[in-house]
Amino acid sequence: MGTTTTLVTVPEFLAMPEPEGERLELIGGEIVSMSFGHIPHEVVKKNINKILVLWLAQNSQAELFAESMYHVDDYNALMPDLSVLFPGRTGPGSTGWIQGAPEIAIEVVSSEPAARLENKIELYLSHGCKSVWVVYPQRRVVRIFDSAGGAKKFERDQPLTDPAVLPGFSIPTSAIFEGV
Repeated sequence: MGTTTTLVTVPEFLAMPEPEGERLELIGGEIVSMSFGHIPHEVVKKNINKILVLWLAQNSQAELFAESMYHVDDYNALMPDLSVLFPGRTGPGSTGWIQGAPEIAIEVVSSEPAARLENKIELYLSHGCKSVWVVYPQRRVVRIFDSAGGAKKFERDQPLTDPAVLPGFSIPTSAIFEGV
């Protein structure tokens, strides 16, 4: 006889007490513990945060969020390392988790299994995300997946761009990996 796993819904997940010192996501109705990033992960996240905050302040009304929870459907609540939201998604009086996927989800890969990462990319894109940036600190590579099903690889000093979501944005890919 096989075992049956009861899937957890987002409202059930939201009602659970938050375990101290642990970060959790809900993927496909299963609670997944997220590891904390080591130094390369955190340095890359800091670099992207700095680059995007400065660029967004001068070029867009979009906002950058760090480790915010997104309620994408009944069985999925995802927490990208960084995310970009366009105006109107949050505001005064907003409560709970952000509904739907962000415009840009940024995942810095340190220990996530490939199958789970692939699942998260598909979840983001199928729930309205315009692009997903997957950043690999060890390889110094960024892959950007778009909502049309395309993917582009950026490395070395190649200009990293995301024209469909951030028109005019361009930085050398190597800037993301400074100090790693």
